[in-house]
Amino acid sequence: MVDKIHKIAIVTDDIEGAVRFYTQKLGLTEVERFENEDDEDYVFLDAGGILLELMPQKSAEHPPGFHHISFDVDSVDESAQELTGKGVTITKEPFDVGGGTGIRLGFFEGPNQLSLQLFHREK
Repeated sequence: MVDKIHKIAIVTDDIEGAVRFYTQKLGLTEVERFENEDDEDYVFLDAGGILLELMPQKSAEHPPGFHHISFDVDSVDESAQELTGKGVTITKEPFDVGGGTGIRLGFFEGPNQLSLQLFHREK
């Protein structure tokens, strides 16, 4: 079932500048960082129980700004199948992120072509 927001992802052309803004100006806390060999890191900040993901522009291949809302689910595959059955467009079939993260993702389309994500991380 898709019913819990996990994170909101934004793309930035200056990860470290964005981290400073959100931590120093807004008081968010950095909780996780994924190293990115070809670009700046992906950084996750705690925004009161919902994560704010900062995505590097080069790797995201997307202009700075909003990228997607992510929903935490028990099974990405089952949720994608359920959404398909309800006529929702799956824009990227479920896949493992790799790198030993235990993260599985899938993307689907909301109203006005809004990018939405299914997220599950093995604990």
